[in-house]
Amino acid sequence: ETTRLLLKQGHRLFVEASPHPVLTIGLQETIDTTETKATTIGTLRRDEGGPHRFTTALAEAFVHGAPVQWPPFFTDTNARQVELPTYAFQRQRYWLAPVAGSGDPAGLGLDTADHPLLGAALQMPDGGAVFTGRLSLQTQPWLADHAVANTVLLPGTVFVELAIRAGDEVGCDRIEELTLQAPLVLPDKGAVAIQVRLDTPDQTGHRTLTIHSRTDNDNADWTQHATGTLTTGTPSSTNDLSAWPPPGAEPIDLDGFYPGMAEAGYGYGPTFQGLQAAWRQGDEIFAEVALPQQAHEQATQFGIHPALLDATLHAIGLGDFFDTPGQVRLPFAWNGLSLTATGATHARVRLAAAGPDAVEILVADGSGRSVAEAESLVMRPIALDRLERTRSGDRNSLLELNWVELPAVTAPATGRWSVVGPDSLGLQEGLAQAGLQVSDSADDGTVPDVLVLPCVSSPGTTPDAEDVRAAVSRTLSSVQQWLSDERFATTRMVVVTRGAVAAGPDETVSDLTQAGVWGLLRSAQSEHPDRFTLVDLDADESSVKVLPAVLAANEPQLVIRGETMRAPRLAYRDADSAARSTPRALATDGTVLITGGTGTLGGLVARHLVAEHGVRHLLLTSRRGPDAPGADALAAELTELGAQVTITACDTADRSAVTKLLATIPAEHPLTGVIHAAGVLADGVLDSLSTEQVETVLRPKVDAALHLHELTQNHDLAAFVLFSSAAGVLGAPGQANYAAANAFLDALAARRRAHGLAATSIAWGLWAEASGMTGQLNEHDIARMSRSGLTPLTTEQGLALLDAALTDHQPLVVAARVRTHAGSAAVPTMLRGLVRAPSRRTAASAADTSVLQRQLATASETEQQRILTDLVRTHVATVLGHTTPDNITTDQAFKELGFDSLTAVELRNRLTTTTGQRLPATLIFDHPTP
Repeated sequence: ETTRLLLKQGHRLFVEASPHPVLTIGLQETIDTTETKATTIGTLRRDEGGPHRFTTALAEAFVHGAPVQWPPFFTDTNARQVELPTYAFQRQRYWLAPVAGSGDPAGLGLDTADHPLLGAALQMPDGGAVFTGRLSLQTQPWLADHAVANTVLLPGTVFVELAIRAGDEVGCDRIEELTLQAPLVLPDKGAVAIQVRLDTPDQTGHRTLTIHSRTDNDNADWTQHATGTLTTGTPSSTNDLSAWPPPGAEPIDLDGFYPGMAEAGYGYGPTFQGLQAAWRQGDEIFAEVALPQQAHEQATQFGIHPALLDATLHAIGLGDFFDTPGQVRLPFAWNGLSLTATGATHARVRLAAAGPDAVEILVADGSGRSVAEAESLVMRPIALDRLERTRSGDRNSLLELNWVELPAVTAPATGRWSVVGPDSLGLQEGLAQAGLQVSDSADDGTVPDVLVLPCVSSPGTTPDAEDVRAAVSRTLSSVQQWLSDERFATTRMVVVTRGAVAAGPDETVSDLTQAGVWGLLRSAQSEHPDRFTLVDLDADESSVKVLPAVLAANEPQLVIRGETMRAPRLAYRDADSAARSTPRALATDGTVLITGGTGTLGGLVARHLVAEHGVRHLLLTSRRGPDAPGADALAAELTELGAQVTITACDTADRSAVTKLLATIPAEHPLTGVIHAAGVLADGVLDSLSTEQVETVLRPKVDAALHLHELTQNHDLAAFVLFSSAAGVLGAPGQANYAAANAFLDALAARRRAHGLAATSIAWGLWAEASGMTGQLNEHDIARMSRSGLTPLTTEQGLALLDAALTDHQPLVVAARVRTHAGSAAVPTMLRGLVRAPSRRTAASAADTSVLQRQLATASETEQQRILTDLVRTHVATVLGHTTPDNITTDQAFKELGFDSLTAVELRNRLTTTTGQRLPATLIFDHPTP
């Protein structure tokens, strides 16, 4: 009766809070008799009393209308807020329709390779063949058992197996020669794409073979690992190993063999510990090898399992085959190798000398009959430190900023030029001597073609932080006034500094005050394409004479040194050049200071320094110190790793606070390293960026860096690392203040290096790990950045690049993943040597400028409104990542749709291109709805 009364009163949800439902069944039966729609839910069940069951019940109650107080539920769960879609859920089906044959090579016009390591094969019209595959420790975990110097290497015997499989496809059963040119390092995460290529046969029937790989992402170049020649033929040897063990052979004790190999640098796991027994007879070595039981089934899929063939090579270390024993050696050159039987899980082996550092190999089955024979295998020593450098992140993933000399410009300068502001550089006189029409102001009513803005401070001295902030704010104000003046809509601004950029290892930054202006204007260039040119002069008076040629160079950024112009280009850091540096290691008894140490990146770096670099004393600072979220857990984790850690609240932008902080470091653990990772964001488009936003961002970056620079000069530092950003190098729309702050850090590092002080500025690309600096980015933001050439770094990649930067002598390195194929977005000029932009333009559509103008010219006012509204909705949808503009309503505010300063700039740029009209970056703020 109680249940019926409750139903009559309108209750439709009944929740039973108990260890197991007891009343639920009776409640449901009563509900059914009333023909009322209601729901009964039990919180827990017998043998399901954990949080998963309770959370499921909570979800059921919530979707049936129960009010839930979510804050208590999420307490201590480390949950974070994420962005919802920018429009209401439409409850439309959005299952991805499967593409027929998408996982089948035949659906792509390829043949199946029928091999565990190869996925597809393609027969070429000229008789050649190409085989492709993907290798990873996730899909082939047994490969992780093959390591050298703590680096997982693809066994050299895998290259032999790949060559054998390729030869089978074209009837070549003999490897005439196979040279292994470079080891293939397998990443802990992700995959490696491999490609095996066979050329057409020559007149003698020989085919050239090459094997390449690249990491499984868009930004990697192909590396050639092996080259060789395949042909047909039969094994030359008629010997067998039926008499076993060989008569007269002396057994070799293998106790401690693999532990000894590990001490020498060979890290073989169970799959590769196949050497079972060995004998010596004269100068020859005989051995028994076997695969572990779990690999037997897989052996039938290979010609010869790479782990079995690799085990035969382990016995080489038991003989006297090398002139200089004791070195770590890897297979280098195979000659005359044939496979005569397949599917072996056990084998007998005979090894004999075949020349200097070379071995002849015979592999037989249990009956003594041949399985494989090699006339010779040359083993070559390998430098373990080179492998270690490869494992620690591949220095070529670091980028460096080069300044490339441009050819002299012969086109004469034309147009009206105007110099605004103080002209301490003598620009007006230099331009006039070049034959230009020059005035010292644009206030006389005439509109110049080019407006020159000098930004110069006293060179040589270290500025106060206030001077840097003032210089950035002053330039920002000048630029904003110019952009807002419709008279200058077709004028180009040339911003000139002197000594604010180090354009080479032999240069310093003499005007550190103006260094931030470069970051500011780089962002301005990304928000207002083709409006700004940024130029840095040197002290040579002749550099002013070259200034009129900068527009003809068609480069957004230039330095002029003497009479030579140079343009910036990012390039991969040369591994050999980087390896020649001899940096100091962080001392285990010293203290490392990390600002922003309780943030996401600061915490990752702290853990890494302790776990990988042996740092034992850490001083972590942040605005909230021990009260910061996760600080206690971080301290506990670092302590468990063996470090002594102090977390303190410190405003490092306050010089006195930094002085007091450094005074707390004990003399027995002196300061040996500084990592400045603190920073905040206050984004906004350039047109509306305020002085307060500049102050907010520059203080924790610039002020703190200057204080640390000045107050640690008497400390013997092994590392002074500034966490900068690629935004300062490439410019970032909506982040002009952030770019300015980071450009200053880059310049400060160059200044310190020039004065013999430790300094490395790491201009980080985007990290995939969500942090206070990136947590507001959604998948569409990341996709937009990827279209312009950069993709996110995983934590593993970022820390590997940190290691590489710590051992580099460059004052500035860019740590970022570059996407070699750009999308539709414009590619920054600096990336032109790394990113291939689309070589073809998009065909004109109804949104093309001329077509749009013709449509509007012949349309009624009502129709014009519809055309333009549809145009805006279409571009809004594209920017926000919607598949169609159907969900974009004209009465909903841009902010409600999900726009921020970055997306506002992209929309403005799209509409400017489409309409041919110069539109302000504050477009969506001036007109808040579509």
